[in-house]
Amino acid sequence: MPAHATPRTTADLGRPSRRGEARRAAILDAVAELVTEVGYERVTVDAIAARARASKTTLYRRWPGKAELVAEALCRRAESNIAEVTDTGTLRDDLTAAVAGIVRTLTGAPSLLGLLEGVRDDATLRSLVRSQIEESAVNVGRTICTRATARGESVNLASADRVMSLAVAALFMDILLTGVAPDPAAQSALVDDALMPILRAVQQ
Repeated sequence: MPAHATPRTTADLGRPSRRGEARRAAILDAVAELVTEVGYERVTVDAIAARARASKTTLYRRWPGKAELVAEALCRRAESNIAEVTDTGTLRDDLTAAVAGIVRTLTGAPSLLGLLEGVRDDATLRSLVRSQIEESAVNVGRTICTRATARGESVNLASADRVMSLAVAALFMDILLTGVAPDPAAQSALVDDALMPILRAVQQ
């Protein structure tokens, strides 16, 4: 090692390189674009590799197949829509911000609604998407409720793990059946009429 070089620590060795993360982002962006353009069923690993200007070997080194690629692209979009669970200062406003993030995820690109046929027909994609939704919903619900409790707000923590799953289900059905995203007033109504009562309910 040259005298002027900075030694790499154990933490550095376990941390993805900036170049590697940039490459991953480019690949997942390519996946999102293709799914939006032609649909899940018509997307191929060959097309993803060509769009991302990557070899199939590079893709298969990290992802077993198309389902895993698409699921991670969807997860990445969801994470950007609910950025670190926004801390607004109140339980109601935290829930409102989370609901808005869910709407963006359901209607963005790639959207969960756009993957309906793929989720129905591809067991691997279905399992991955379901586990992602469940894990994210639990994490967001726990974070929001724990933070509210720390502020001194009254919260039924027993409902923390399910409150955001109910929000996802309600929003998904609303958008699926109406074809449009609920406006801010409808999103607020969901928070005030369903989510807040659930979290304010007195434990028996």
